[in-house]
Amino acid sequence: MKVLFDTNLWISFMIGKRLATLADVLCRNDVHVYMSEQLLEEIQTVIARPKFDTIISAESRQAFQDMVDNVCYWTPITIQAKSPIRDIKDIFILSMAESVPVDCIVSGDKDLTELKSHAGIPILQYSEFLNKIDN
Repeated sequence: MKVLFDTNLWISFMIGKRLATLADVLCRNDVHVYMSEQLLEEIQTVIARPKFDTIISAESRQAFQDMVDNVCYWTPITIQAKSPIRDIKDIFILSMAESVPVDCIVSGDKDLTELKSHAGIPILQYSEFLNKIDN
C-alpha cells in the first residue's frame, strides 16, 4: 500500500502521540510511506517555530530525520492538483498524492479530512488507516 502522511501527522509522531504504532507501520513490508522535498521543508519549517523547542526534543528531531532517510520513498511532485480545499497551502499534499499515486492520504488536518477523498484517493484519519491495514 502506498501511503502519504501529512505534516500534522508527522509532527504528532514527533511530539510522541502514536509513536509506538508508527514503528509498527513503518516495519511492514506492505506499507510504503512517501515523502517529497516540499513536504519535508514544510515539516522542518513548522517544527522550527519557537513553540516546538520545548515540545520536540533534539532526539525526536533526529529520529524523524533518520526515519525519513531510511524508510520513506522519495517522490517529486509532477502533477498540480485541483481541489476546492479550504486551505490552499495544502494543495501540494493533494498534488503529491496524485503524482505517486498513493492508495490513501493519512491526515490529522481537518481541511484535508473533511474532503474524505481526492481524485479517488481516500483521505483517512490515522485510526482509520490502522483499521484498514489491520483488516
